[in-house]
Amino acid sequence: MLNLPVNLMKIRLLLLLTLPFLLAQAPAVSITSPAPGAALRGEVTITGTTDVPGFASSQLDFSYASNPTDTWFALQTSTQPAADSTLAVWDTTLITDGDYILRLRVFLTDGTFQEVTVPVKVQNDTPIPTPTPLLTSTPDGLNAGLPTPFLVAASPTPTPTPRPSPTPLPTNAASLDQTAIYTSLGRGALVILGLFAFAGLLLRFRRY
Repeated sequence: MLNLPVNLMKIRLLLLLTLPFLLAQAPAVSITSPAPGAALRGEVTITGTTDVPGFASSQLDFSYASNPTDTWFALQTSTQPAADSTLAVWDTTLITDGDYILRLRVFLTDGTFQEVTVPVKVQNDTPIPTPTPLLTSTPDGLNAGLPTPFLVAASPTPTPTPRPSPTPLPTNAASLDQTAIYTSLGRGALVILGLFAFAGLLLRFRRY
């Protein structure tokens, strides 16, 4: 009879030791897609997990990021648990661009519930920014950020323009040297003397 209480105490102790391990291994309520802070446009497939112990039903809602009145808009309700599968397809073109919050709530059979929220951004009318690629450094780190060198073409050496050599002028046919001048003068003088002598002879013959 004493063994029965001892065995019950052992079983209880074993359950207390294994319960945290079992709870750690049990799946948790989660939204696996989209990621927190993701920019969404068009129709977006929302995936997650609702298959937790004591599952009764689940509901997927969204609200504005600034939600002072705690108003939520239902996207999908389900009575079937899901394990990292599609929960709903959200047509984001039906709402204005801005910051929103997705909420997944799972109701349990004991009357409690578990929930998880994910902030997202809807951008249908504004372009989604493209991430800027980071500059990679060179292995030695010496040439990082330096501009690529470029070669400057050498300008051609100016070639001197050839100048024409002076060509001697042709000899002027009308020019006379001193000898020709003296010869001409001598001839002229002889002609004149001859004319005077001829004139003197004529005068002498007329006297006779």
